[in-house]
Amino acid sequence: MTLDDALPSTLRPAGQPTGWPRASLLPCAGDPPITVTPPSDAHRPTLDDLAKALDEVQPYLEAARTALGRGYVNYEGGDVGGHSTERSLFRHVANYLAAADLAQTAGLHDSVLDVGSGTGALTAWVAGRLGAELHLVDRDPGVRRVALSAFPHAHVHATLDEVPRATVGLVTAMEVIEHISPDEQHTFVTALVSRVEPGGLLVVSTPDESGYTGGSSGYAPHIGCLDAPGLQTVLQNAAPTAQVTVWRLEGDPFHLGRVRRLVQPVANRLWTAVGPLLGPVAHRIAGPAASFADLARTHAGPELAPEVRALPASEGSGTGLVGVVHVGAGQ
Repeated sequence: MTLDDALPSTLRPAGQPTGWPRASLLPCAGDPPITVTPPSDAHRPTLDDLAKALDEVQPYLEAARTALGRGYVNYEGGDVGGHSTERSLFRHVANYLAAADLAQTAGLHDSVLDVGSGTGALTAWVAGRLGAELHLVDRDPGVRRVALSAFPHAHVHATLDEVPRATVGLVTAMEVIEHISPDEQHTFVTALVSRVEPGGLLVVSTPDESGYTGGSSGYAPHIGCLDAPGLQTVLQNAAPTAQVTVWRLEGDPFHLGRVRRLVQPVANRLWTAVGPLLGPVAHRIAGPAASFADLARTHAGPELAPEVRALPASEGSGTGLVGVVHVGAGQ
């Protein structure tokens, strides 16, 4: 079996049963040899219209929800087409908006490929914004059925092998790499880079969990967490001749408060221990739990502000990282 056959869904790490995380956690901290290169403002995503983007994505999310109906697709990964919280939605939309901004700046309008796409709602929005052909890759057949029903114009693939090399202007892998073990990340990113056409972009997002107590959120499917230098290293090693930039996303959706810094790792580890005991009812709890989290957040303080900015990765304290690989026209 090739690595492409084992490409993970954004909804669970490869090799894990649907809905259940690994029982053990791997360290997220490392000592990578490459430092983060100061980025150029010419390649900074603006993220100016996040509030507008949040409105624009709603029909796409509704299409995914309608296609899903009362069916069950692994909710463990927080697919925004499912039960996600407001914070999760804001974060995901900001990541995809960053990719759309970068593609528009680079004049990329031919094709978009999202690997580990889930239901594909946000990628469909990006493709619509760019006027681009849409390709989705996800290993989960249930997710693929939902994506194809919701977005019949999309090319939906089970593996990356089905996508020819060097043919896509914008390739994305959003919140996927942390689900891949460190020893497989290089091969995974190399496969992504190989699909980017000359002059195109690879955009990879991942949460920076280094600010949590113990250096991890405790969310068991995150077996390959990366900080900013670690993301820079993985991307640069996979594309040694390309320009690599890592941005840190700063704003309410990416703010890690003192309470969450302490409580979330404990809560996630508790869910890891208790979840398997709940059996098939576990996924029924996920949706109401997300709704309760939003309700608690609403009454705990002011609403989340849909304002996010991209900073050099060495600045700020936001928990979102966006890595960009610029594949040169001669590569």
